[in-house]
Amino acid sequence: MSAQETSNGTGDQAQNPINKAAENIQQTANKAKESIQQTASQVGSEAQRVADNLQQTADKAKETVAQVSTDATHSAAEARRAMRESAYTVKETASTSLLNAAENIRREALKGGNEEVVRQAHQLARSMEKAALYLDSHTFEQINTDATEVIKANPWQSLGVVFIIGLFLGMLFGGGNRD
Repeated sequence: MSAQETSNGTGDQAQNPINKAAENIQQTANKAKESIQQTASQVGSEAQRVADNLQQTADKAKETVAQVSTDATHSAAEARRAMRESAYTVKETASTSLLNAAENIRREALKGGNEEVVRQAHQLARSMEKAALYLDSHTFEQINTDATEVIKANPWQSLGVVFIIGLFLGMLFGGGNRD
């Protein structure tokens, strides 16, 4: 064997493990690449699933907010309607009470027989009947407009009336009774 042949044989033998190592490295690199691609694909799928879930949650939240808003609007409208009905019932009851009180005042004054008392009772009863008729024939908006006009035309008298009503209610509800 010549020196060249020996060196080629030794070179081939040395080259063979290097080639195998290179192939192993290449295979490992390919496996790593496939593994990374597979992981990236899984992460992408998971990210898409999370994004879909977030979108569904946002849509549900939006629907819930819309439903709550609608329910609140309906509840507020129902409360306004109930309050308005209640206010009109109170107004009607007040009108009826005024008419009954006027009738009772007239009856009691006639029993007394004093002509001056009967005349004053009749005037008071007539005023109460006018107030009852006014309540029956006017809406709250009209009453509000009329009251505003009276207050603007007579501010001091209105203030005096409010003060007297406040004193009366204070005494009635015991506001001045502090133990």
